[in-house]
Amino acid sequence: MIALIGWLWWWVIPIRKSLAIENYAAAFPERDPRELRRTVGELVAGYLDLFLGRPVQLENMHLVQQGGICLAGHGAAWDLALCAAAKEVPATIFVKTPSNPIAAWWITRMRKKSDIELLAPSGSLFSAFRALRRGRLVVFVLDQRDNDGLVVPFFDRGARTSRGFALMLHRTRASLYGAWQWRDERGHHRLAVEALDFDIPDTADRAIPSLTAASQRWTERMIRTAPHSWLWLHNRWK
Repeated sequence: MIALIGWLWWWVIPIRKSLAIENYAAAFPERDPRELRRTVGELVAGYLDLFLGRPVQLENMHLVQQGGICLAGHGAAWDLALCAAAKEVPATIFVKTPSNPIAAWWITRMRKKSDIELLAPSGSLFSAFRALRRGRLVVFVLDQRDNDGLVVPFFDRGARTSRGFALMLHRTRASLYGAWQWRDERGHHRLAVEALDFDIPDTADRAIPSLTAASQRWTERMIRTAPHSWLWLHNRWK
């Protein structure tokens, strides 16, 4: 099914195909852009698996039982993994809703069924501070463009990235984690959590650009583990 969906996207309904190829070629000039067929195939299949309630193998969830700050990203079936993880650990996350009202209604419903606290990407930082104080895991997804964000390197190109993560980490010195998901060679969904140790400068003027850049280095490292699995259709470097 994944191969069929990818073929249809490549030849029949090539939505954002040119953008995806441009992004992929810039980041991985040595790789074959036809790998992007798998990107779209796995993307669509991931939402079908979310609808069907497919399981996700969760690794190291004990690390985040007491809450903290977590970096995440749009790798593989991210909504499926997010909903599975939130059933184990109370999570608060900054998310954008799809522009299509039907898609927005459905995905918001699925997220709320997992008891995820959803925050708007802007104007919600105080709510995130309160969630952190309540012992929740505050999740930042920083691999999409923030038009008002700070420009930091991402695959050797400047990308606008939200300052909110760096601001919260600098102010709170909370425990920091990274969470990434992937589909393994057997087709099973997996998500693993790791503890992160970013150097935090004393002053905000130094900490915010430093930590924002560090968040993108971590995200880039995760993407490199399975390059096709990231959302290359997003205009990250606009």
